Amino acid sequence: MSSRPGDRDLDRIRVRSATFRDHAAPERLRIARELVAPDAAEHVLLETCHRVELTTLEEGPTAQGQLTGRRAIRRVFEVVAGFDSAVVAEEQLLGQARAAYAAALAAGTTGPILNELFRRALRFGRRVRTHALPGTDRSLADTGAAWLAEHVPVASTVLVVGTGEMGRRVAGHMAERGRRVVVGSSSAERGGRLRDTLPGSTHGLHVGELTGDLVAESSALAIAVRSRFPVLTAEALGAARPWVLDLSTPGAVDAAAAGMLGDRLLSIDALGARGGGAPVLDPAVERRLLADMHAEVDAFVAWLGTRAAADALQLLHAGADAVRRRHLDRLRTRAQLDERQLAAVEATASAMVGELLHGPSIELRRGGADAEAVRRLFGLER
Repeated sequence: MSSRPGDRDLDRIRVRSATFRDHAAPERLRIARELVAPDAAEHVLLETCHRVELTTLEEGPTAQGQLTGRRAIRRVFEVVAGFDSAVVAEEQLLGQARAAYAAALAAGTTGPILNELFRRALRFGRRVRTHALPGTDRSLADTGAAWLAEHVPVASTVLVVGTGEMGRRVAGHMAERGRRVVVGSSSAERGGRLRDTLPGSTHGLHVGELTGDLVAESSALAIAVRSRFPVLTAEALGAARPWVLDLSTPGAVDAAAAGMLGDRLLSIDALGARGGGAPVLDPAVERRLLADMHAEVDAFVAWLGTRAAADALQLLHAGADAVRRRHLDRLRTRAQLDERQLAAVEATASAMVGELLHGPSIELRRGGADAEAVRRLFGLER
C-alpha cells in the first residue's frame, strides 16, 4: 500500500529518452520507431532533431533506461523549459513540445495526469524564455548560421535547402549578414515565399533536386530537411568543396560526400556538441529559474496527492450514498410509510452517513489513503 495518496500515480509516470549526447542519429530514429505506439494508459512522444522523449503513464516494472516518478517529472520540465538543450532555453524546442502535446491530444493518447503535467511544463517553459537576454542565439540554427558566416565572405552565395523553421532562420541570418541566398525547395510556392521575405534583392530560388552546377556555384550549403534519402551526394558534390551545415535528421549528406568534405561539414549532432554562443540566460536568473523548476515539480507531485485524495473522497461518498439509496429503496417497497415518514427516515439516514464519514473524510484530505485503498477497505467495485 502506498504511503501517500498519489504515490501510485507518481510511480506510474515514466520517461524514456534518447538524445544526441548518448545516441547517434540512426539509433534515435530506431528508438523513435519503437516508441510510436507504446502500451500505456497515457503517452506523449516528443521527437526533434536532437532527441526522442517518450513520457508515459503505465503499470508494470520499469524498463531499462526509464526514469520514474519525481525524476521523470523533472525531466519533462527540464526538456520543455530548454534546460537540457544544447542551447539553453532553445526557442524552437518549446514549439516542438507544444506541437507534440497537441498531437497527443488530437490522437487521444493523453489523459488527466499527463495533460496537467504538460500544461504546467509548457507554461513554465514560456516563462523561462521571457528571461532570455536580447541578441543571444535562441536556436541551433542561429549557432549554425554563425559558423557558416565565419567561413564564407560577404556577397558569397549560400544555398539553403529547406523552408522549415531552421531553414528560414539560417536563410534570414545569411541575408542579414550580406550573403546572397539561393533557396532550394521542392515547392516553388514555399521556396518563393521564403526568398521574398529575405532582406535584399539578389536572392534566388531553385526548385527540385540539387545539381552539380548549383553546388559548384555555392560557397556554402545549409540543409534542413526531413528525407529518407541523402540530399547531398558525392555525385552532386563533384569537385566542389563548399562549407556545409547539415541540420537534418537523419543526416542529408551521404557518407561518401561527408568523407570528401571533412571538417567543412558540420552535422546537427556536432553542432549540438559545440553548444551555443553567449549564455541565453543571466547566470543569476538561470539559478533562480532552476530553483523555480524544482518548486514546480513539488507542486505537481502535491497536485497528484490532492487528486488522489479527491478521487478517494468521491469514491467513498459515492459508495456510501449508493448503500443509503439501496436501503431506502428497499424500505419504500416493503414498509407502509407515508411521504412524511419516508422523508424523516431519509433525513436520518443521510445524517448517519454524514456523521460516519466525517472522520474518514478528514483523514483522506490529510493524505491518509488513495482510491485504491478505499476500494479495498470498503469492498467497492472499480
